[in-house]
Amino acid sequence: MNRRCLAVASFCLFSIAYGVTQQTSNQEEFGKQVQHLMEVEVGFMNMVPQGMSIEAKEISRTGKSGSPVVKYNIYVKGAPADAIFRGFNWPANAEKPSVALDGITAAKDGLLICAGRTDYDCGTRQKPDDPIDFIVTPLKGEPFRVAFVAGDLQIGTVVVPDPVQAADKGCSLSAVRLTSKFELAFLSGSGYSPNTDIHYRVSTGDSKKDFVVKSTDQGIIRTGVVPAGAGKTKGTTNVKIIEPTCSPEVSYQWGTL
Repeated sequence: MNRRCLAVASFCLFSIAYGVTQQTSNQEEFGKQVQHLMEVEVGFMNMVPQGMSIEAKEISRTGKSGSPVVKYNIYVKGAPADAIFRGFNWPANAEKPSVALDGITAAKDGLLICAGRTDYDCGTRQKPDDPIDFIVTPLKGEPFRVAFVAGDLQIGTVVVPDPVQAADKGCSLSAVRLTSKFELAFLSGSGYSPNTDIHYRVSTGDSKKDFVVKSTDQGIIRTGVVPAGAGKTKGTTNVKIIEPTCSPEVSYQWGTL
């Protein structure tokens, strides 16, 4: 079902992700799938060439947490003045990115626009230099991943409009939905002791399991989380850092949209 809408100067992104489940006879393939989905997320987070920057600025929000409608303008700075971008998005339901809009240019302040001045530009001559509104209707914890390509130049970003996050004593923790029903969460955080084993507990119902993730030399943690408890198809997962220095925890519903 295609729930994406495309307009002249805006495109709406809706993502319904394919599922990841522990109920598989091939644990090696399962591990590869989890690793791939996490690499996609990190790839977008790191897709900023040297000398350039990208920023998504929220300009409006309606609705409540769990079903918001959020509008962004995106600014790309440091690109060549004559760059004409093709915009891509990669929803969690897709195996590869898809084209969302062609003919994008950046104004002098970096704002992405439909200039409408030439046949190569998106937009119309009747409405030149029209700012592009990126409109998302995310699920809780769902990432908005977008990239812009002009020849060999690629720049991208990830925004989580309705985050699952917490903080405690200088440490942060968040869980990003990498599949539609949150069967796979991308767990990340910062503020931890560098190059240290960070212990955390994943609980679903009566099932609890403890894990360890190694922090980077910047005190950042990143790992994937699947629901604890074999045979379950939905529930609430709680993830808690169990360190004496800080113990942020997050909870999210999985198994349903």
